[in-house]
Amino acid sequence: MLNGTIIVILISLAAGAAIRAWAFAIFAIAVALGFGIVAHQNASLLEAALYGLGILVLMQVCYVTGAFVAGLWRRSRKPSKESAMVDPAPVPSKQRQS
Repeated sequence: MLNGTIIVILISLAAGAAIRAWAFAIFAIAVALGFGIVAHQNASLLEAALYGLGILVLMQVCYVTGAFVAGLWRRSRKPSKESAMVDPAPVPSKQRQS
């Protein structure tokens, strides 16, 4: 179970940088239910439910952490001179009346 927990943490951190929150929520619920079902084979229903809930909370915390770190990393990168706009196109003001 410890190996599964470590894998869940790593996947959640990576998902924070790559996928939308709603997609991760669906994925996290499915994984937590799976862990709860596996835990139910060796423990009572209450213990399995608490274990599944704990996995779900851990996944959500790791997702938010991954999204936060990815956002900081994107903002900290300096734009290269090649990608900077040298001569931006003029923005038309109001439509000219003749």
